[in-house]
Amino acid sequence: MATGSPTPNFQPTLAFTKGIFEIGIWGSTDFVGSYKEVDPYVSLTARQFKLAITDYNWNFDKTNYFNYKNSETGHRFEGTIGFTGTVAVPISVTWNTMFYGLDKKSDDSTKQAYSTYIELGYSKGVASFFFGFTPWAGYYNNYGVTTFDPGASKKTFSIVNIGVSVSKALKINKTFSLPLKATLIINPSATYSRNDYVHLVFGITF
Repeated sequence: MATGSPTPNFQPTLAFTKGIFEIGIWGSTDFVGSYKEVDPYVSLTARQFKLAITDYNWNFDKTNYFNYKNSETGHRFEGTIGFTGTVAVPISVTWNTMFYGLDKKSDDSTKQAYSTYIELGYSKGVASFFFGFTPWAGYYNNYGVTTFDPGASKKTFSIVNIGVSVSKALKINKTFSLPLKATLIINPSATYSRNDYVHLVFGITF
């Protein structure tokens, strides 16, 4: 969710699944200790439909982790509803909206911004393509602020995520394969630094 550090990151996941129910926690930290994130979640998946609630937190310097008071917390709660696609129709649609916590409007810190990210996906073989946008000012487009000038006009609808992922299992021996993944991400809405426009991410799953 958040933008991490430019160093390699360790991202462990622990989950329990029973039937259509899953509860878990996803974490991320870099190797120099400058960035860390802990995100518990719960989800329900029935056929090709998924509902989830995620508690995002990468603001450990803001307040005590267990402080959930809306006006003080460093947490952001997000609800998700999605269609994951089928073999015949390999198209996915996901709607994600933050509804509680630190996600506040830039011009009124007492009101929720309801930051929303919508993603369309398409899978073909080892590749998956994605196109993500936000329909109004919020976290995903820097709350509509496009420059350092506070009086500048604010951005609303923004395309914030275009890219492709390629996954491949590298066979090591007859019994073990190493899943590899490479993702190219482009953010046409990035504002403050040209370094924000393009990301190339490599991943190894153990």
